Amino acid sequence: MKVELDVIIPTSMSSIKLHQYQKFLEITKDIDTEEEGSAVFVNLKVLEIFCGLELKDTYKLPISTFDSVLAQVNKSLNEDTPLVKRFWFKGDNGVEVEYGFMPDLHEMSFGEYVDLDTFISDWKNMHKAMAVLFRPIVSKKNDLYQIEEYESALKYADNMKYMPLNVALGAMVFFYRLGMKLSNHTMNSMVKKMEDSQLLEAERTFLQQNGVGINQYMRLLEEMSQSLTKLPKSQSTNA
Repeated sequence: MKVELDVIIPTSMSSIKLHQYQKFLEITKDIDTEEEGSAVFVNLKVLEIFCGLELKDTYKLPISTFDSVLAQVNKSLNEDTPLVKRFWFKGDNGVEVEYGFMPDLHEMSFGEYVDLDTFISDWKNMHKAMAVLFRPIVSKKNDLYQIEEYESALKYADNMKYMPLNVALGAMVFFYRLGMKLSNHTMNSMVKKMEDSQLLEAERTFLQQNGVGINQYMRLLEEMSQSLTKLPKSQSTNA
């Protein structure tokens, strides 16, 4: 008997929501894919979380479909993630709004930095960190824009759960880049690089003001990289 199932296949990382990836990391964080049966469990969770299939229905998929869907999800999750400064999306309230990345990092307030430094070190709170970095655009002209004044990460945290994953990871990689530069040089050499204009203006300013807390971003990106290795390239349920 032929079984018809509705399978949502991500065509790119932009079609995956941040909360889906948070859920995947939480479920698989302690799994060793070298252990017998664990890789199959991860595969099933991939189909459940990213493709909208109930667990009982994943067993009904033809093996060829099972493998091709896994391969597509894996491809989507391994795309490059450049920094996206502006994007449109619908939050949990169904309203589409354009959000912008903090346009001037050297104007980051102490409250914004404390909240960012607190939330970005934990995947469970990544939507709150993104609510610090991204806010609705209130005015714009060509490539210039202004975002809403910061009140609290909680104001848009629930909306940020639905933001495209590529946008969230792009922001994280941006800070990871800063962390790598910080970790590879002493503060003296970093100051010299700033003086020599070898870093981007935004990076120089951010590192000069907030460099002490950046290393946690590096650890977080390493955890993200390790989680992606749990996705088999193409592996069916056959023993």
